[in-house]
Amino acid sequence: MTLLATCAMAAVAAFMTSKALAGPRLVADTFMATTANMTPAGVNLRMQIIEWQDADARAQAVAAFAAGADAPTPVAKLPTVGYVWPSGSPVGYSIKYANRAVGPDGGERITLVTDKRLGSYDFKGWSAASPAHGDAPYSVIELDLSDSGAGTGTLSLVGEVVLDEKAGTVALKAGAPTLLSNVKRESSTH
Repeated sequence: MTLLATCAMAAVAAFMTSKALAGPRLVADTFMATTANMTPAGVNLRMQIIEWQDADARAQAVAAFAAGADAPTPVAKLPTVGYVWPSGSPVGYSIKYANRAVGPDGGERITLVTDKRLGSYDFKGWSAASPAHGDAPYSVIELDLSDSGAGTGTLSLVGEVVLDEKAGTVALKAGAPTLLSNVKRESSTH
């Protein structure tokens, strides 16, 4: 009888654990944007941040980006902190770096880095009239939002990536053309 009770308790514990793990994940922030001034234009992107990284996690990610294939922890093995979902695509991109910097005017600069280049799952890759900078196997997305939560953005497709390992930050060099329009923060879902 004791063995039967132990097995029943183990089954209940396994069931409860599976339910807890299968529950909905909370999303810290969601941003929407539309591709512009590039091919393909008019693609809506939903960027869902599960968690904003602390300084140590961002530094680990930047070290992996800088080391490339020689990184002790490859980019794909970094923790996923969010997703980018292009409209009309059954596949999303894992976000491996998520940073939010608030300016003195209340505006924000959101910087996200995906594990693969945006458009890499498409038959025809993404392109822009401006020349591409580098051949990193990941994409950097930079969103500039006003204090109202709306703004514009750009991608590493046309912006030069600047990695600062000491500060643990990723940025795009100033002056990159706008490739994301209608950028806005969606209402929180948690």
